[in-house]
Amino acid sequence: MSTFLGIPKEFPEIRIDYFKEQPGTLPPKACFLSHIHSDHLLGLDNYMGPVIYCSPATKRLLLRLETKSTRLTRLCNEVEIEPQRIYRNLGPEYGRDVLRPIPYNTPTTIELDPSQKITVTLLDANHCPGSTMFLIENGEKAVLYTGDIRAEDWWVESLRRNPVLLPYTRGRKSLDCLYLDTTFCGPSPAYETFPSKTQGICLLVNEIRKYPQDTVFHFNAWTYGYEDIWIAVASALNVKIHVDKYRNDIFQAISDPSVYEYGPCLSGYSVATMDGRDRMLISEGCLTLDPTCTRFHSCERGHVCEGRAGKQVVYIHPAVNSQIREPGAGYPRHRYSDEYTRGN
Repeated sequence: MSTFLGIPKEFPEIRIDYFKEQPGTLPPKACFLSHIHSDHLLGLDNYMGPVIYCSPATKRLLLRLETKSTRLTRLCNEVEIEPQRIYRNLGPEYGRDVLRPIPYNTPTTIELDPSQKITVTLLDANHCPGSTMFLIENGEKAVLYTGDIRAEDWWVESLRRNPVLLPYTRGRKSLDCLYLDTTFCGPSPAYETFPSKTQGICLLVNEIRKYPQDTVFHFNAWTYGYEDIWIAVASALNVKIHVDKYRNDIFQAISDPSVYEYGPCLSGYSVATMDGRDRMLISEGCLTLDPTCTRFHSCERGHVCEGRAGKQVVYIHPAVNSQIREPGAGYPRHRYSDEYTRGN
C-alpha cells in the first residue's frame, strides 16, 4: 500500500483499500475493501464517502474491531465497559450502513452513475478471513487488484480453473493492468523461497510434539490470518485453543460457512431444530473460552491468563521463513517461531 493510493488509472472513479481524501482528485463514486488489516483501512475511521464493497466476512469483522485499550481494560480489570468499535461509523448504528457485501466468484454489476457501470468479481486471496482480490471490468478495460495474497501453487492452479478467470487464463481476454501485492519481493536470496502453509503447519506440529505433554504453548496471533494454525494444531493433537472473549466473539460472527469457509471449524456449527425454537449443535469448533481445559493459548497478550500464569510457556511467533520475521509481529521473549506465515 506504500506505492498505491487506491486509484486504478483504468478506473479513476473508484478507490480500493485507501480512503483518505486526496487533493486534486475527484471524489470516488464507489469504494472497495479487500480485507481488514490496518494498512488497508487508512481513512475509514472518519469515512464519509460512497458505498464500500467487500466480502461478507470483511463486513462482519470490520464492524466488530475494537481499540486495544478497551480490550485490555476489559480483560485485565474484568469489568464490562462499552466496546469502542473503531469503525462503527460505517454500520447501521450511525444510520448509514455503507458496507455492501458481495459473494465470491459472482460477477456483480455496479452502477457508478447513470451512464457508467462496472462488473466486479471477488476472488479468494488466500490471506485472512474475508480477504479478496477484485476483478474489475467494463467491456473495454479489465484490471485485477490482488490486495494481499499468498500465491501458493495450489491457489494459483485454482485461479486457472476459476470459470470467471478462464477467458483470461486461456488467452481469449487480457488484463489491462495487474495491481500486484509485492510485500515480500526483494533482491535478497531470502525472498526467493517461501514455505507453503502446509509445510509450515506440519513443521510446527512436529516441533510441538517434541515437547513434554505438560508444556504450555502460546501462539502470538497478533492479527487475523493465523486461523489455519489453530485449526490444524487442534485437529492434529486433539486439543482446544484458548482465546479471550473478544476474539471468540469476533469468530462467532463469521461462524456460518456461507460467510467464512472455516468458520465452523473455529466456532462450531449448529442448525435449527424442526420446530425452529432452538438450535442443535453439530460441531463445537476448536476454540474455547476456558483457559484451564487446554495447554494451547492464543489469548490477548498483556493480561493474566489462568492457563499460562506461573508456568513455563513456549511462545510461538510468526515468521515468513527462517530468515524473515513477520512485519508487525513484535519480538519474542523466547526465540521459538514456526515456519508458517499469514503473509504473502
